[in-house]
Amino acid sequence: MKPLVPILICAALLGLGGCVNLSRSEALAPIAGAAGYRVAGVNLTLDPEIETTPEFAGIFQARVQAELDGCAQGQRPLHLEASISRLDRANPVQVAVIGGANVLRGRARLIDPATGHVVGNYEIGRTVIGARIAVFEMAESEEQLSTAFGQELCDLAFSTTD
Repeated sequence: MKPLVPILICAALLGLGGCVNLSRSEALAPIAGAAGYRVAGVNLTLDPEIETTPEFAGIFQARVQAELDGCAQGQRPLHLEASISRLDRANPVQVAVIGGANVLRGRARLIDPATGHVVGNYEIGRTVIGARIAVFEMAESEEQLSTAFGQELCDLAFSTTD
């Protein structure tokens, strides 16, 4: 019966017309000494089959950098190599009628530019489920998912002090 509880909670929240965020992220090789680092640059690679707007790379870099500026405030710079393997955007009409989901899957590698070594490696995954009045938030899927990528990385890599 316990596995049914999260599904029932999601269904209830969708009935209210909002959004539900589901994380599928994990630290593959967590960064050591995270409090001493900041992210000074973001590079994005997309799977060739992903279709985006021409503005997506700029949106992604700006949104992810804004999130990281808030959580990674150390002195030593890192460079983020972000790769996106899946980016699904809900149809706004479908969201208004029955609901839908925006889905992001990718990887984040934090690289020390002084040495070129990867100091942190993370699997990033976020699904945002929305319905009814959430149609406007869900329609800005590239912005929503870019911010989500940054939030997931902040939570995984920089949320705890060591």
